[in-house]
Amino acid sequence: MKGKESQIKDLFDHSCTDSVVGTEWSLHQLSPYIGKIKSSIAKFLINHFTEKNDVIYDPFCGASTIPLEALAMGRNVIANDLNKYAYILTLAKLHPPKSIDGVLVKIEKYNKLVLDHKSQIDLRSVPPWVRSFFHKETLRETISWVHILSKKNEWFLLACILGILHHQRPGFLSFPSSHTVPYLRLKKYPPDEYPNLYQYRNVKERLIKKVHRAFKRMPNFDEKLIKDCNQRNASSFIPNMPVDAIISSPPYMRQLDYGRDNRLRLWFLGVDNYKELDLMVSPKETNFIEVMTTCLKNWNTVLKPNGKCILFLGDNYSSKNKLKLPDLIEKIATIDLACYELIFRHESIIPNNRRVRRNYTGNKVETVLVLKKIADGNPNL
Repeated sequence: MKGKESQIKDLFDHSCTDSVVGTEWSLHQLSPYIGKIKSSIAKFLINHFTEKNDVIYDPFCGASTIPLEALAMGRNVIANDLNKYAYILTLAKLHPPKSIDGVLVKIEKYNKLVLDHKSQIDLRSVPPWVRSFFHKETLRETISWVHILSKKNEWFLLACILGILHHQRPGFLSFPSSHTVPYLRLKKYPPDEYPNLYQYRNVKERLIKKVHRAFKRMPNFDEKLIKDCNQRNASSFIPNMPVDAIISSPPYMRQLDYGRDNRLRLWFLGVDNYKELDLMVSPKETNFIEVMTTCLKNWNTVLKPNGKCILFLGDNYSSKNKLKLPDLIEKIATIDLACYELIFRHESIIPNNRRVRRNYTGNKVETVLVLKKIADGNPNL
């Protein structure tokens, strides 16, 4: 057994370091999401710890990397995230269009509605910080596209718009900006030296190109599988069916600010107060520990006998408990609640090219914990 476990750990390390940019489903690249789990890691966990037709639940799905890989590998999926941006991405990735031709026809139809709608937009109602990212006509078009696609429940096309919302490349919609976190790069690209980067950008043209990129490597989902998407608080949401495995990468005690770092996309989706969202999505240490304790209790009630809870965690340190996050979660699950047993654990060093920011001093090690539900239950629940 020891030799097999060592082999699994080696395979896991490869999944952490191998490049997947040119091989993963292009839906994974639909729109940037800070701190998302690597698709090869998600694929590894699903492949080694679940079976085909299992029901997989991801309570903190973020960019929906785990649900997308699970669905593509023949698993039923329940996905959840409180962040509206994550919810839109999940809908888009789990319910993609079947035909690119059909999508292009829809773009032409909606473009006529956009042209009628954009003249009604008064940019004085748009916050100055949002206006600073766009040429005024590009902004009017973008607001109209988001409005119409949201009204029509066109989640795939809406996610494509969010995916090209800001970057420094000409194929995107904003003035030169960082790709993941919205900060203008005026010093690096002064308008008088790079005037072409500050001109009007046609949304429809860029949307069409984005759609073609999204269809480059498209999975063929089994339509009989469950693909349930939710926008709920993970600590109170309980799936309405038993699940075989919970696989997730929870937020790491305010290590990342999912609201702040997605604030531009969230504004277009109607979320004005990203600070309030951050307090709920990525709580500070004490609240995070309370959330995870509640989640572990609730998850135990929906896991099938011997079901697995698989968590991918950073190496944050809990000053209150004097433990690193993986050790703390393991203690809560196996000792405090005593409703799980640890069946697999492995640490992997995060390569610099996978960090949210290069040379970032935050998490340096990621740990996978595989917990199995104790069949007899537990009086501590």
